[in-house]
Amino acid sequence: MLAERGLQAVGVNRVAERAGVSKVLIYRYFGGLEGLVSYYIKMGRLYPDFSQSVLDQLRPSSEDELSRLWHKQLTQLFRQFRNNKASRELLKANTIANGSIADVASRAQDEEITRLIGQLSFVTDVDNEAISAVTIGAMSYLTLLADYNRTMAGIDLRSEEGWKRIEDAVKLIYSALGKKAVESESTTFIKAENTLDINWK
Repeated sequence: MLAERGLQAVGVNRVAERAGVSKVLIYRYFGGLEGLVSYYIKMGRLYPDFSQSVLDQLRPSSEDELSRLWHKQLTQLFRQFRNNKASRELLKANTIANGSIADVASRAQDEEITRLIGQLSFVTDVDNEAISAVTIGAMSYLTLLADYNRTMAGIDLRSEEGWKRIEDAVKLIYSALGKKAVESESTTFIKAENTLDINWK
């Protein structure tokens, strides 16, 4: 329903009818539409939720691995958003939509993003949240521009070539950030002694 009509058109009655259940069940299990939307966002399908054992395997042991981890997680997240209209509708709720349901969706997404940043920072004494706000905000905006067939700085955001340029730029940014974070005397890089070689695609 999100993909077909957008968040503003989703209602308890419509969801219940589409699911073939009584709307009473939605209120019983989720407390209403707000709870259902929040649950949907926090199920782990939009924003990955890594177990401690997976995080231990992902923990980078070098500056290059740190940069690659940050870059790949961000680009994979936004590939998913670009390829899934329902996810893009939730992005719109986070940036341009108004209303109580949009507020709930925005808050749930912010909580998930904050959790994910905390899980993947691996560097202390640096403002990981602010850095991520800039990069995630930029990628969100570019993804929404693509949805409206817009360009940015002459880059065609509806083309794979355009997004390859964006992803290469993100890689360069995180490479510089990783180098700065690891070399700075004021930060601590919590690295693994040895880690599995994760083959990111």
